[in-house]
Amino acid sequence: MAEETVGAVDDRAGGTAEKLLGPGQRASAGVILCVVGYGLFAAPRLTVTVIVGACVAFYLVFALFKLLVTTAGRGHRMILSTPMTSSRVLPHYGVLLPVHHEANMLRRLVARVGRLDYPREKLHVYLLIEQDDEETLAAAADLGLRVHGDGTTSEGPLGHVVVVVIPPGGPKTKPNAMNVAFPIVVADGCRYVTVYDAEDRPDPGQLQLAVATFRLARRDVVCLQAELVFWNDDTNWVSALYWVGYKVHFRHFLPGLARLGLPVPLGGTSNHFKVSVLQEVALPGGLVWDPHNLTEDADLGARLAAAGYRVDLLASVTLEEAPVSGRVVDKQQRRWKGGYLQTALVHSRRPIRTAARMGVHRWLAFLLMTYGTPLTFLLNPLFLGLTVAWFVTGSPLIVDVFPAPIYYTATALLVVGNFGIMLELIQTTLVEAQRTQGRFRLLKYMFMAQVMWLWMSVSTYIAVFEMVTGKRGWHKTPHGHAETDDDVEPALIPQPVVP
Repeated sequence: MAEETVGAVDDRAGGTAEKLLGPGQRASAGVILCVVGYGLFAAPRLTVTVIVGACVAFYLVFALFKLLVTTAGRGHRMILSTPMTSSRVLPHYGVLLPVHHEANMLRRLVARVGRLDYPREKLHVYLLIEQDDEETLAAAADLGLRVHGDGTTSEGPLGHVVVVVIPPGGPKTKPNAMNVAFPIVVADGCRYVTVYDAEDRPDPGQLQLAVATFRLARRDVVCLQAELVFWNDDTNWVSALYWVGYKVHFRHFLPGLARLGLPVPLGGTSNHFKVSVLQEVALPGGLVWDPHNLTEDADLGARLAAAGYRVDLLASVTLEEAPVSGRVVDKQQRRWKGGYLQTALVHSRRPIRTAARMGVHRWLAFLLMTYGTPLTFLLNPLFLGLTVAWFVTGSPLIVDVFPAPIYYTATALLVVGNFGIMLELIQTTLVEAQRTQGRFRLLKYMFMAQVMWLWMSVSTYIAVFEMVTGKRGWHKTPHGHAETDDDVEPALIPQPVVP
């Protein structure tokens, strides 16, 4: 029976992202390239006009979809909006902490997880470290953390933390490390599991709130996504734009998806799962997360939707560290945009079967998100270049490929669309500045959004090149450039163990 379930899930999900294209996708791509090539040879002006019209139509559909979802998000209501201590016995809870070359973050990470308000005998914290990451392993040993399978018992204030050494052989990715640790989570009897990154500062009551929310939610809600908020939002224009982008995403877009019952592309951290459901939707070999996918969280969200489950939001916050330089933005965007492209390709390999299981409208919405997000960043500089070229040269060739219906639609999207996005950024900044820290000076950074988007477009082109050439890699975001211990009580910071 288990084999039948796993096989069914594999059919539904389309396998892993180890290979970029399936046989059908390669054939379809070949046909499209041949048709476009013939069109450019036989009727170049008409062909270019059709391509431009298709791109404008895509922009229109994508803009209306985003408008629909963000509008719906304003009416979303949390299942449980205030923390409460559960009156029932709390279940065992697993916390996965994948780290890679982050010895500098280890003491702070352990201290912050140590602030979680959860019974230590029911809390299982797994620190995932690659076998060849000697520096981080040494830092863990200095803190006196036990290694899983070494025969030692869980004692002392850090007895609930265990190091899981990731053996060589698989890809050195975050999802691969979590797959290695997942059987240990199951063996320890954890009913729920969550994931935190090295720089995360979760609310102390987040786990208890997740348990209470799961108990109040409908039975098909199997994942809760906490809100991610940047603590260094006022460092510079880069961190400010990331901050407001996350506010729009977690306060408007994700709530809209949850309210409409659409697949939710999960964040890579602070998502809380029912362990039994993760076993159910696992890929062959018990792989819960696709080890080859750069956005394994978005892929898992699609598989949950294909299995008939829902994702909702958790009224809790996890503080993160925003990028503060263009180099870091480039690494992150290459991973995200490439991962979205991978995820879209995986879940469109068997379109009829996947659409039937996920629901046609959910499947189309998910593909619009995952294909559409990188596609917009690929098209933006092209249309911007055409606009600038027309103003500079007034070329009739550009006019010819924009007949009246296409021209007026494109102009409306350019003017109204950009105005609407800027209005949302400014309004969100004003609301959040009033609600939280009063940082109204961040408003001036919103007018740098176009520069940020163009930089993200460059990263997206590089990501596509890496995908096509097979050189895709896990571009890790460095952490700890502005970290302090100000948020942690000195008594909670573990000290090195003296031999």
